Amino acid sequence: MPQNSKDNGNNDFVFEKFKIELEKNNIEINYIDSEDFIHINIDGNDLKISLDNVRLNYERDSDESHITDLVKTIISYSYDLPDWENAKDNVYIELFPNDFDFENFIYEEVTPEFSKVYVVSENERLSWISKDDLKTWGITEQDLIKQANLNADLLLDKTKVSFDFIENRKLGMIEVDRTSLKAALLFAPKMKQKLESDFGFPFHAVIPVRDFCYIFSENDFDFFAARIGKVVVEEYLNSGYPVTTEILKFSETGVSALGKYPTQNN
Repeated sequence: MPQNSKDNGNNDFVFEKFKIELEKNNIEINYIDSEDFIHINIDGNDLKISLDNVRLNYERDSDESHITDLVKTIISYSYDLPDWENAKDNVYIELFPNDFDFENFIYEEVTPEFSKVYVVSENERLSWISKDDLKTWGITEQDLIKQANLNADLLLDKTKVSFDFIENRKLGMIEVDRTSLKAALLFAPKMKQKLESDFGFPFHAVIPVRDFCYIFSENDFDFFAARIGKVVVEEYLNSGYPVTTEILKFSETGVSALGKYPTQNN
């Protein structure tokens, strides 16, 4: 039986472990607000963090990596961004659930469940890019978006999309060495061109976590939607980097959610 992470509000193992791991890295908690968000100041940025999902994950499987993974993500914020010339080739998007308060960081909501966040991704470290960073670099938000799209397309050119046949229907998967960018590559401008011959357009995808996705055609929507739910939910519940259990449609008008798999039996 996993240790109960919160016992009547008196004992909170997840919080205490989280606090200890922060202190090991010389990071202090500033305060906890009335909504139970933990505030941490990193390089002048006020990060608002909720431990709710971490508590649920820990109570499910008693794995402390859910706590330490969150601390590793926070530590990346303290990484000093290089100047624009040295940073620009490593600018990408990452996908994060909307539990975060993105505030001053550059982001775009995709669905009510998750957003695209602009990052510098280097040596397995992610640093979110803020509006203040744009001022320091002397670039606009459009410059940043253009560069992220360029980098995504360049990476996509070197990336294979494989597929399995299930009852003569194609289920696609992205194969990329930089696995943290796997799901984010679905948003590369050239993805439509790369997938059109095998999956047509519009196409559908699920991205339960940032390093896992399935792709399938609009014609096969009913077939796969009825079969992949268990895998989607298992991936979502067992990852330190969940995104969404929604089924997404990629079309000329953008990305929309057509529904989502429940993570609990009601």
